[in-house]
This record gives sequence, structure tokens and C-alpha cells, in this order.
Amino acid sequence: MAAAGIRITVDDAAVMGALSRLETRERGDAMNAIGAYLVTATQQRFEREQGPDGKPWQRLSPRTANKRIGRSRRGYEHILRVKSRLYSSITYRADAASLAVGTNVKYAAIQQLGGTMEQSARRQTIYQRYDPKSGEIDQRFVKRSRSNFAREVDVKAHTITIPARPYLGISDEDRAELLEIIADTERRALGGGR
Repeated sequence: MAAAGIRITVDDAAVMGALSRLETRERGDAMNAIGAYLVTATQQRFEREQGPDGKPWQRLSPRTANKRIGRSRRGYEHILRVKSRLYSSITYRADAASLAVGTNVKYAAIQQLGGTMEQSARRQTIYQRYDPKSGEIDQRFVKRSRSNFAREVDVKAHTITIPARPYLGISDEDRAELLEIIADTERRALGGGR
């Protein structure tokens, strides 16, 4: 996780109060258990495609869904998980005084918060297939290695809007589990086990 970047702070009075009752060693154990739990809970949000508040993420645009990945259409499924780069990068760092859950993926913030990206005008080479028998050019783009026809095109300046799809945070269910983790740590510290 990068030291600089976007920070979202969760300051939950119930969780903080429960943590303050623990000794330093036990607090470190609890923070590690909480970190591991929050990584799993965050990855489950990716699988359910919803934010910590339970609201579903905005559906992909038809343009995004129709993009080709390999030999097939991208489709509407697996928002933020085509290659699982962001999903698998979620990690935590904990000690007795603090806990951070996040990622070092550069595009993570815009996926969490949403925003716009300005794309400047550019000239680009596109690759297609030409059928010499019919004299027609297949309008689909192909990889350079599969092309027998290339041309330069001008792409106008444009703005891309990415909707917020929050994945970091704590739900009510998470809050209850964090309190249970802390209580379990407290019981073990007192010798009571579970």
C-alpha cells in the first residue's frame, strides 16, 4: 500500500472503545484478525458487486460491456474483476496502534470514488482484416499480428466518466463481526478461550 494517496478513515466509537480495553499485545492480535477479516469482506463485495452500504454498483455501460477481451465480448458480469488485479491486490497492514486496508493499484481511487478522465486528441493506428476476394474490410479491430490492413485514424479529445463503485469501508455486518473478533481476543486474553 502506498503511503500517499486517498485515505478513508473509519472511526467507529463502539469498535474503538472495545479495542481500548485490550492490552497492547492483545490489541495487535485483534488488529491482525480484523485486517484479515476486512480483506475477505472487501473481496466479497467485489463478488457481490455492491458497496459497504449494500447498494449494488452501477452497471457497466453498453460500450464497456461490448468491448472485446480475447475472443469474446466483455459482457456485464464481473465488474472490476476482468483480470482480478484490483481484487487480488487488497491487503492490510496492522500493529497495536493502527490498521490500514487498501491497495497499491493506481486506478483503485477512481474506482472507489468515481470521477472523470480527460483523453486528449491523438492519432492512432488501427488494425483490421481485408478480404481481397470481396474487396471488403472487416470493421472489427484485430491484433496487429492478425491484421493484413492498417490505417491511421484521428481520435477526438473526449471525457470518460467512471461511476463510483465503493469497495472499501465497513458495513453493519462487518461492524458486528469486528466487535466479535475483539470480544474473542479479550476472552482468550483472560484465559476463557471461545
